[in-house]
Amino acid sequence: MSSYKLSELKAQIAQLQREEAEIIKNDRIAIIKEIKDKLEAYNITIEELQRKGKPASAKSPSVIKYRKDEHNFWVGRGPKPQWVKAVEANGESIEQYRVPV
Repeated sequence: MSSYKLSELKAQIAQLQREEAEIIKNDRIAIIKEIKDKLEAYNITIEELQRKGKPASAKSPSVIKYRKDEHNFWVGRGPKPQWVKAVEANGESIEQYRVPV
């Protein structure tokens, strides 16, 4: 490749970079306004945008799978509660406490 062609390509690249910068500069204000309008319309806070993962409100509560009484229940995940261990220690099946779906 000749040095003339190389310098011509570098000039074109520089021109394209200037054009890119101008487009970004011109569109930036309109885009920022559009984003602000949407944040306001949907009541989205800066804190929500900065939070990683799902929003706290997106979590669904665990469904109770086993219930002995009002204060003794288990969702079926994690360590077994004492009342479940006691039921199994007595030779009973935890399935008799399954909550119907």
